This record gives sequence, structure tokens and C-alpha cells, in this order.
Amino acid sequence: MPHKITIVGGGSSTFTPALMKLFAGSRVLSGSAITLMDISEHRLDVMSRLCKLLVKKTRAELEIRATTDRRAALAGADFVITSIAAGGFDAWEHDIEIPAKYGIFMTTADTIGPGGIMRAFRHIPALVAVCRDLGEVSPNAWVFNYTNPASANVFAMRKAGARKVVSLCSGTVLPRRGGWGMGGFGPDEVMLPAPAAGINHCAAVTELKLKDGRDAFPAVRERLDYPVTKWILDTYGILPYPASHWVEFYPALCRLEEPYQGRAQGLKMKYGTIHIMDHERERAAKWEQLVQQWAGGEGEDASLDALPESEGIEVVDIIESLLENRGETFVVNVPNHGAIPNLPDHAIVEVSSTVNAYGIHPIHAGPLPEPIAAHMRQHIAVEELTAEAALTGSRGLALEAFLEDLHVQAHLLPEEAEKLMDEMLAAHVRWTPAFT
Repeated sequence: MPHKITIVGGGSSTFTPALMKLFAGSRVLSGSAITLMDISEHRLDVMSRLCKLLVKKTRAELEIRATTDRRAALAGADFVITSIAAGGFDAWEHDIEIPAKYGIFMTTADTIGPGGIMRAFRHIPALVAVCRDLGEVSPNAWVFNYTNPASANVFAMRKAGARKVVSLCSGTVLPRRGGWGMGGFGPDEVMLPAPAAGINHCAAVTELKLKDGRDAFPAVRERLDYPVTKWILDTYGILPYPASHWVEFYPALCRLEEPYQGRAQGLKMKYGTIHIMDHERERAAKWEQLVQQWAGGEGEDASLDALPESEGIEVVDIIESLLENRGETFVVNVPNHGAIPNLPDHAIVEVSSTVNAYGIHPIHAGPLPEPIAAHMRQHIAVEELTAEAALTGSRGLALEAFLEDLHVQAHLLPEEAEKLMDEMLAAHVRWTPAFT
């Protein structure tokens, strides 16, 4: 049966081609219409031409549509995938560099901390607008959000009335397929999918068994070389993934290894290196140039093998499990509803979930180690304050979110926190009009 799938942010030169690899190979979605929606006519045109070329090359039975009209793109949709980047790399650069002036350094700054808060302020209004349109033109559509920060975004979307919306993360493929996140164990060595629980970018495999039923964690310990992963496993008995993101949830781990001299990007930290936006821009420009050449019939022929990696993108598998009532297990960001008893019931948690024709159902994971849960509860409180501030445009709630953030608390006095917030809001004013 044909279905309509809409990609909001469909002009992306990395995410959309990776999705197309999956759509082209899906038997279940054969005959479906893929609608690309983006605010950039140029990027949309390039992606539309590339997708049509790939459909023709692979002989996939898919119809490709493109529009800048969001409401038209959403009308009649069965599934909606959101992957937007309001402000792009310029805004992300502000998220890294402005807090650095105040002594706050983070490797990625896309989920928590001042940068994560600002990213939510930029994205929540647009994502809520998508959900409100869907409520009128496609009320039964599923929404799969890939836009960070995953937890705050879904909390806000549900607060605004959306119900069939979850967040997905490319990192959550690990508990299903093994690999480095399992201490190097592959799917032929351990029982997968392994149970996972936590919050986005701070989740963990809570149990792992070898094929013969023995506990795999002792063997995992012998293979670990990343100190943070080893610390969490040794201290709390859970296997964090991705550990590089866990670092940001603990301000004490975010320490510079070289002096700050007015520019944070590229600086070495105790556990990682701060993202360099010029590298991100170069990567995006490379893919943009490549897909433009393919779409224009120039250079090397378009090839699925040359497209951006799609291994961590499970949305097509999830859609297929919904449609065919497979009852497969995926790690999804959903309302807790008791799945992790020592986290708030209404929190958005990243947890193993069963996917079948009746929906997406979080599996009871049991309590996390209480020190871990206590730490997560404070981050959850910040996410909820952030979402409320973005929904209302309240500077008071925005300040409360900043003041509650662990990185801000570790470095700034209250008046300094307010100064930081004001500077960041001023830098992002084009993308956060609700706070003007």
C-alpha cells in the first residue's frame, strides 16, 4: 500500500541522501510518495533532482515531490521526519564561542548547557508549528524527530498537543547491532538488541549477555580504552553510549588541556576536542558540491555507495515495523510513563521500545542506579524549563533554565548567568523572535 512520507528539512545534503538509500531499499514502502520540504528553494531543487536521479538509477518505485509550502507538504502525510537546523553553523558557532567567554567549554554543545538551551529556543517554535499544521491536515501522522536537542524538542511538541511524536538518534543503533558501543562485540557474539535506558545522549546499556547467556560486562571491561566509559561501567554497572556525549553531562569532565585565547573551537579537552565549525562547513560543502554535480548530470555517476552513511538511521526500520506489526525493539525517545521508575513519569527518556501496528511502547527498564538517575533528573528539569520558555517566549523562564543548568552553576554567579543569556539571545535574535 502506498504511503506519503514528508521530510521537513528535506534540502539537507547529508541527511536526505542517507534517507534515500533506505527508502530505495525498502520493499514495504514501494510505491510511496516522498515529499521534500525546505525553506531554501536552492537546496530543495538540488535534493529533488538528486533524489529523482537515484530513484531512476535504482529503479525504486518511489515518487519524489518537493515544495517550500510546509502545510501543503504535510497534507495527507502518514509519516513525517523532521531534521532542521535553524541558524545553521553560524548559530552553532555562537553556541560554542559565547559560553567560552564565560569559562564554559563543551565539545559539541548541541544538547545541554547554554548551547543546548539556545538550540532548543531556535528549533521548538518551528517544530511546534509543524505539529499544529499536522493537527489540522494529517492528525494521524507519526512524527519522527531527528532535530537536537531531542528530549526538549519532543517535550515541547507534546506539550503543544502532539501525541504521535518521538525523537530518534543515530547513536541509538548501538544496542541493536553491537560494535564499538558494546566494547567491540559484534552481533554474532552478544544477544541483541540489548536493553537501554536513560535520556538522549546520556543513555546506557543496562545489561549485556554473551550468546551462551553469561554476563558480557566483565569481558567488555577488558576491551575498554576510553576512561569515561570505564569509569561509568566500573562505578555504576552500566555501559554508557555514546560516552563522548556523556562527558558533557558532567561539567567536571569538561576541562581544557590547552589555554583559551579567545577561540574555543579546536581546543583539546581532557576527553575530546571542541567542534570546529569550519570543518562542519567544509563537510557540508563537499556533499553539496557532489550532489549538485550528480543532479546536474556532471562528474561521476550517482551511486548509493558514495552517499552519506545511513547505518545509524533507523526510521525506515521503525516505519516498517509499524506497518507490518513486527513487534521489533528499537531505542526511542518517548514519554517515560514508568519505564524508568526513578525518573519523572512525564520526562522524555531514551529507552528500549516495542514497535508494532498499535504504536511505540516503552519497555519497563527498571530503575537506573540512583546516583545516575539523580543526575539525570536535574538535566530533565532544565529541559522542561527550556521547553516551557520556548513555548511562551518568557525571558523569566529562560533565565530559570540557564540558572538551573549544571554548567552555568559550575562557573557563573547568577548575574553572570543572566549576562550570558542576554548575550546569547542577542546573537540569536534572528532565530528566536519570541524573546524580543
